Amino acid sequence: MSILTYGDAEAFGVVLSVDTATVVVRVKDVATLRTLQVNRLVALQSSRAGQHLIGIIQKITRTALEQRGGVVDDSSTDTAHPEVNLVRVALIGTLIDRLGKVDNVFRRTLETVPEIDANCFALEGERLTRFMQVISAVSGDGHRLSLGNYTLDQAAEAFVNGNKLFQRHALVVGSTGSGKSWTTARLLEQIAQLPSANAVVFDIHGEYGSLRVPGVRHLRVAGPADIEAGRSLKDGVLHLPYWLLSYEALVSMFVDRSDQNAPNQAMVMSRTIVKAKTQFLSDGGHADVLANFTIDSPVPFTIDAVTAELEHLNTEMVPGARAGSEKQGDFNGKLSRLIQRLEGKLADRRLGFMFPKGGETLDYTWLNSLVCALLAGSDVSESEGVKVIDFSEVPSDILPLIVGMVARLAFSVQQWLPAGGRHPVALFCDEAHLYIPQTPTSGAAETSIAIFERIAKEGRKYGVGLVVISQRPAEVNRTVVSQCSNLISMRLTNGEDQSVVRKLLPDSLGSFGDLLPVLDTGEALVVGDAILLPTRIRIGVPTHEPLSGTIDFWDRWAAENGTSALDNAVDGWRRQAVVKQ
Repeated sequence: MSILTYGDAEAFGVVLSVDTATVVVRVKDVATLRTLQVNRLVALQSSRAGQHLIGIIQKITRTALEQRGGVVDDSSTDTAHPEVNLVRVALIGTLIDRLGKVDNVFRRTLETVPEIDANCFALEGERLTRFMQVISAVSGDGHRLSLGNYTLDQAAEAFVNGNKLFQRHALVVGSTGSGKSWTTARLLEQIAQLPSANAVVFDIHGEYGSLRVPGVRHLRVAGPADIEAGRSLKDGVLHLPYWLLSYEALVSMFVDRSDQNAPNQAMVMSRTIVKAKTQFLSDGGHADVLANFTIDSPVPFTIDAVTAELEHLNTEMVPGARAGSEKQGDFNGKLSRLIQRLEGKLADRRLGFMFPKGGETLDYTWLNSLVCALLAGSDVSESEGVKVIDFSEVPSDILPLIVGMVARLAFSVQQWLPAGGRHPVALFCDEAHLYIPQTPTSGAAETSIAIFERIAKEGRKYGVGLVVISQRPAEVNRTVVSQCSNLISMRLTNGEDQSVVRKLLPDSLGSFGDLLPVLDTGEALVVGDAILLPTRIRIGVPTHEPLSGTIDFWDRWAAENGTSALDNAVDGWRRQAVVKQ
């Protein structure tokens, strides 16, 4: 039985004009016009029996109509014409009374458009409740992922299609304090409940340390205190050695591109690294890999061997033209700055995670353990499906390099798996503007952008999904943003950020952009392939709220004895480790 059974007398107006997915409705009187609201749902008669077209009110006006050659022009403001009551409606889908054996099916398609003079009805009250129940009952072709409740009807739960959300990438944006981390935590909690979940979270500020639920494993990039204590992977501490970096990443880290000898330094680094990797494979008896590896292959090599070779070339003397004479080698004195930069990085305690002491990370099988810790789904014994990686102790100047390294590792592993053996993984990129910027300011950022652009373009083929999270969408790489087919936008107050989001909206829903600055905290505009009804949603409260770090200034100032232990802060700053009070 149809949930939308109307009598002609219940119509608030009739269709005046139709333009693709936009309809203009003439409302019969001013009293009726006053009862209508922007962003509310309406139902229109379809030219096909047993169907209703569903639309969203975009604009309500009292204006003048001008008839020109039989075409209605509703944009005229000439007061010489009589005023009429108009409502502009964006069509978003079709409600079919019966499809096969199923009653009341909503589809995001427009198989027909309304005819001129077709009746238009308000979708409210009991009919709205029943329609929202239809929307909530639909799971699409994948498990339902709950975001919260529709603002239109708080009794109706809002679901997205889990398959399409991650297959086609998602963008979660909003000004600081609008609820981005809250939304992300809600998604992660539900992912963790799935028996074979697989997601990696790039936690830049340690916000998701509070997400202590079954199915979530917390890892952190080793800081100076971890290195001093000898903590390793079994303790949830990650070492990400230099040899996991691609050649381009290594060059961006060690070679100063402003140096006139930069091309020579890059070329020598290439030769030296290949030589060191060749030596490692030869010593380990890995002849099969030795025959096919490249400079970017994840093969361990000792940094000491590279340093020794560079120093040799930098001081090398070769036989001269005359017998018994010597002259400077081709690279004599040209590698000094490269060696200094390399030695400086090696001595930096903050980078100890890249240059770990001891030989654990130089073991040929160590990479297998790292990959399993990061990418094994929760169906693997003793593994959690959601891996939250805390990058808070990684220096900001190399953050893009390190996050990009982990993303490249995930993509490469998926790429080299046989097509039938790939287990999909989603990468949650928190604070994405820090390492996927629109305008790179360093070689490290350029390297990271190249990695994430490739994942955005090709990830779906290899089972890698992106969830890009940022408070400044205008500062996130446009190519990556454009590949996100799902948008969850919280409140945005910056004009540039609003402009980026508006460009992602379908033309028929362009007016939704006007809602961006007025959304409530915890309320989101959700549009995309994964959502059946593009609309406002009030995000549900996660079980464990993230550590947003928001401090109530006035309350703390008003409290007695509210001064922090500044001595501990100074001590921690010097030791590069947080000193707990």
